[in-house]
Parts: sequence; structure tokens; C-alpha cells
Amino acid sequence: MMNKKYILILSAIFAFTFVSLAEEKEVVEFPQDYLVFPGTTQISPQFPGGQQALFDFLRENTQYPAEAVENGEQGRVVVRFTIDKTGKVTDIEIIRSISLALDKETIRIIELMPDWIPGEQRGEKVPVKMTIPITFAIPEE
Repeated sequence: MMNKKYILILSAIFAFTFVSLAEEKEVVEFPQDYLVFPGTTQISPQFPGGQQALFDFLRENTQYPAEAVENGEQGRVVVRFTIDKTGKVTDIEIIRSISLALDKETIRIIELMPDWIPGEQRGEKVPVKMTIPITFAIPEE
């Protein structure tokens, strides 16, 4: 891993998948393991400290892999994970890959995340799928 002498540009704009639920007037029973997506929850999961804190966390904890720098590998890795009912990050998967080295670094960063404030639907805490693109860029010298 390279030290922080390489600038890492991170893009953590949330990309959400939306699904539709029954109209508000209907009463919907959620099974114990029901999984919802952002946009369908009444309260979306929140990174502790908010979105800026998430950007700061990613910037401070990401280390550009030396192998990726040497090979000129850069671009956007898209990662999907679940924030469970307790706020823990689970089920991490790369859905758009650049290279094995950058994929591994992305997974490492997501695994380091502290517990989130979980999402809620009709007063119940629910697991929510999240998708984040993280952009790796090698600075020109």
C-alpha cells in the first residue's frame, strides 16, 4: 500500500436502487428478514456524523495500493452492502470492478466503517441495501 503521498479522489455519491412499496394507506407486515432499499424507507440509514463524515472517513482511511499505482489502474469501483437492523455493515459485494487491488481496497475500507444509524420503516428498524461509487484517481505529477 502506498502512503498518503498519492492523492486519492473519492466520490461517495450515493446511488440508490428504488423499489415501490404498497401505498401508505395499506398496512404491510414485514417478515423478520425483509430487506428494503433507500427511497422506500421512511428513515434512511445514516453514517455517524452525516454524509460529510462519510466522505471524510473514506478519504482518511483509503490507501491507494502500490500495485494499482504501478499499473496505472484508476477509475470508479461500485460497492453494494447492507446496513442491518443494528446498523452493522454486512453483505459487501463489488458490483463494478476496476482491478483486484482496487476491489480489495474498497472492501477493506467498507469493512472498517463504524456502525451506522439503521433505517426505519413504519417505526421498525429494517436492513437497507446501499450502493456507493468510490473513485480512485492517480494524480498527475
